[in-house]
Amino acid sequence: MNKNVELLAPAGTYEAFLAAVENGANAVYLGGKLFNARANASNFDIDELKKIVEYAHLRDVKVHLTMNTLLDDSEIKEALKFAYSIYEIGIDAVIVQDLGLAKVLHEYIPNLVLHASTQLSTHTLEGVQELAKLGFSRVVLARELSIEEIKYICNNTDTEIEIFSHGALCVSYSGQCLMSSMIGDRSGNRGKCAQPCRLPYKLVKNDKEIASGYLLSPKDLSTLEILQKLPNVACLKIEGRMKSPEYVATVVSTYRKYLDNLNSAQDTVSQEDKNNLAQVFNRGGFSKAYLYSKTGKDMMCYEKPKNWGLYIGKVTNYDGKRYITIDDVSNINIGDGIEIWNGTNESPSTIVSEIIGNKIGRIHGKINIGDKVYKTSDKALNQKARESFSRGFVRRSPVSLKIFIQKEQPIKLVINDFEFSSTIIPDAAQKQPLTEDKISSQFSKTGNTPFEVTSIEIQLDNELFLPVSTLNELRRQAFEAYENMLLSKIPKHIEKQDLKEIKSSKSLESINTFVKNKNVSVFFNILSEEYLTLEDVESFYFTFKDSLTKIELIEKFNGKKYIVFPAITKANYDKLIKKNLSKLISKVDGFVLSNIGQLEYFENYFKEHCNNANTTRSTELIANYNFNAFNSYSLKLLEELGFNKVILSPELAKFQINSLPNLNIEKEIIAYGNICSMTSEYCPIGSLVGGLSTCSKCSMPCTKNDKYYLRDRLNMDFRILPDNIDCQSRIFNAKINSIETNNLNVDSIRIDIIDEQVKEIQNIINIHKKGKKLSGEQYTNGHLNRPV
Repeated sequence: MNKNVELLAPAGTYEAFLAAVENGANAVYLGGKLFNARANASNFDIDELKKIVEYAHLRDVKVHLTMNTLLDDSEIKEALKFAYSIYEIGIDAVIVQDLGLAKVLHEYIPNLVLHASTQLSTHTLEGVQELAKLGFSRVVLARELSIEEIKYICNNTDTEIEIFSHGALCVSYSGQCLMSSMIGDRSGNRGKCAQPCRLPYKLVKNDKEIASGYLLSPKDLSTLEILQKLPNVACLKIEGRMKSPEYVATVVSTYRKYLDNLNSAQDTVSQEDKNNLAQVFNRGGFSKAYLYSKTGKDMMCYEKPKNWGLYIGKVTNYDGKRYITIDDVSNINIGDGIEIWNGTNESPSTIVSEIIGNKIGRIHGKINIGDKVYKTSDKALNQKARESFSRGFVRRSPVSLKIFIQKEQPIKLVINDFEFSSTIIPDAAQKQPLTEDKISSQFSKTGNTPFEVTSIEIQLDNELFLPVSTLNELRRQAFEAYENMLLSKIPKHIEKQDLKEIKSSKSLESINTFVKNKNVSVFFNILSEEYLTLEDVESFYFTFKDSLTKIELIEKFNGKKYIVFPAITKANYDKLIKKNLSKLISKVDGFVLSNIGQLEYFENYFKEHCNNANTTRSTELIANYNFNAFNSYSLKLLEELGFNKVILSPELAKFQINSLPNLNIEKEIIAYGNICSMTSEYCPIGSLVGGLSTCSKCSMPCTKNDKYYLRDRLNMDFRILPDNIDCQSRIFNAKINSIETNNLNVDSIRIDIIDEQVKEIQNIINIHKKGKKLSGEQYTNGHLNRPV
């Protein structure tokens, strides 16, 4: 790890921004009032952002703005207008998820720096390379990568790489989670995640409950103790835009301390610093996520999904009214917060206001002898953190200063590379001439400026004189001019262009009736020979996993045949695809890609096999719904990238679908199926049944014929489909999407099958072929009439 790595800190409020800057962040990321993935943070308007940018830039700190949500067509124009505004105030980079928005920003504001959000699920070198072609200068990698995988990417690209170093982890690959959206109408892709991963679940094997707890809740990430072992990335990112300023101050200052002392004797992290990080927020300790291996349940926090704080002892007595006695009160002070774990969701907690011996007073609730006591907040630690950003401006930018005071010449100062010439000419000394010490003393006093003089070079002729007041005024004028020069570098104006609307090949208004009896595609999550009898299907989709062992069966299907790549294709999947692609291309009509990096497989193949004018590409490429295609500009980009068809985001509502233009790329919608709500590197089956500590030590219960579900508080069952090729899990929505499509402006419909019986599937096909839907408690319209 390079000690000059950018330390990027979160800011959900102005105080958090100050906490980040004053405690040593090199850059801060935050959201505006529009289009960011933390809609519930305070966020900032344009005037506040301008103030923040000026404050940061004068202290050599960058500001990255999040525009990392999906946008529909009605929002793109407003987003461009907002981007013009933030470019003009000098935002250093914009973090983007929506590929359509990225296309628009790159075209209309080419000098605006684009960073690819972790919401794009980028997990391979090929993904980084594809995003670089689209204009991204930095890619925030998925949090599921190992140190070796990150290192390989860094060593083979010039694109800047950013990774998360501390804070909360999502159990699903970011950008591949629809659970909050499907069960609560709050889309993580639209900035409103309700965090269903922090809710309790039961693991059900067939019909038997075998485990319970917060089974999808990971511990927070901490890399403080392994900074030396991390690859030379461009940026380390701290998560936490919803966290307090005190949290930001504590975490940033701690990481700053150890980055500044990297490769020194202070590399060993002190217990005090580890305790401070745990005190401000932890969920049962910290993990290294997937940086070393898949650690299964060791990286999870099944007991409680919120801040634990620090364990301080057990209840040894309770008088039933007011006082508890604990075995050790040495780490508790008046004003600290404590919580008594009584094994329920209603654990008593209080701010300590009375300590008598080993007794803590004024706490009520269900308390038992032996209950664990945790300190959830530390008043002194929080006060120290708050003082770091509330005592006035401390953070200053270092500057070098050269001063030229010469006989009969105007005095000149050079601050870094900025030259300031005054009209003041020094007098001849009558008594006490100027000395270098006197000049150095006066010009080292930078007062309330955001600068700190770290070196002074003085060229002084003999026997000259200036009053101290004149020296001070010279210093004030020079630094004021230098500050104005720095602020003048912020872009003030850009020639704005109106957004060019994508024109339809035929306008929606000209369509009198929508196409009925749309073409049907059927996707088999689990392939069975019985499915050969299915009728009225134009296209069949098969998993890549099935294509490796059942290609002869696949070839027997009467219709177009496509192989579907999973959303995540690293490690074993990457090797298998590269090994088998040439053989499979000749046996099927095309492929369904689920991540932009997967384009590289085909670009390399087509370069080799379709490199002359007489050879045309017959292999069709389809963009899966994992691309989160949400607007016209995403569709146009996918068309330009060579896709023949796109499967639209399941989060689109009917009016949004019908607003999409008719381009050359076909549009398909999932009309039936349990939508995959999460794609996760974490395997709850292996962790809770297979004894997973690493994949090599798992007993592989996923290879048996058992069916596994996660059961929520409403007794809804979410099917888990594990994949032992790369030990990934897909979790499917409990309810089945079934929608009417007669009045949808799409070219085809897709039916997703897990393991339904063939007669049932044929009935599903017949109903949806007519544009109708299935009804009942087990079915949902999804977002067709409920926009997110």
